[in-house]
Amino acid sequence: MFPELTLIIKQTTALIAIVDPLIALPLYLAFKQNKKVDESKIAKNISLTVFIVLVLSIFLGQSILDFFGISLVSFKLCGGLLLLIMGIDMMQGRDQKKLEEVIDNEVDLIAYVPLGIPLLAGPGAISNVIIASSSNPGLINQTLLVIPVAVVSLLIWSLFNYADVVSKKIGSLGSKVITRIMGLILGALAIEIITKAILEIL
Repeated sequence: MFPELTLIIKQTTALIAIVDPLIALPLYLAFKQNKKVDESKIAKNISLTVFIVLVLSIFLGQSILDFFGISLVSFKLCGGLLLLIMGIDMMQGRDQKKLEEVIDNEVDLIAYVPLGIPLLAGPGAISNVIIASSSNPGLINQTLLVIPVAVVSLLIWSLFNYADVVSKKIGSLGSKVITRIMGLILGALAIEIITKAILEIL
């Protein structure tokens, strides 16, 4: 398999697991209950917010680390630990319980905060793309990393544009099962990142 294709597939899988759009569906459905909202507009704004934040992280993430004097290996270790915690929370269903307690009453802002940032384009996703960008230097590789971000953003748009339909199809149990599977994948990815960072330190 071509290295470029492997990179795209690996990062797309990782981002889907980290962002996990299904985790935010209960919050969105609870928010719009008994409220008149433009679902198409909100879905578009959520996906655009995620896309812009993650693309900026790909191209400017390393510069930000350099500005604060943070080494890549330290960021990898911290990011890996963060992803591991997120994975464990997802496998135990803690994230869904937290989301049910977070309801924003601003119709115009919910697409940006809290749905776009930090629930979907959160520290875990940002850490992942910065690490991937730093581990695959060069304009071509960084440009390729935009593809997984675009795929995830499109997935987010699809899910939230048809939130009611998706929710009825997969059901509450289906959502929980998928979230736990994504948590397992995320945990495995986190262990890989942590292991590589420790080996670099040694």
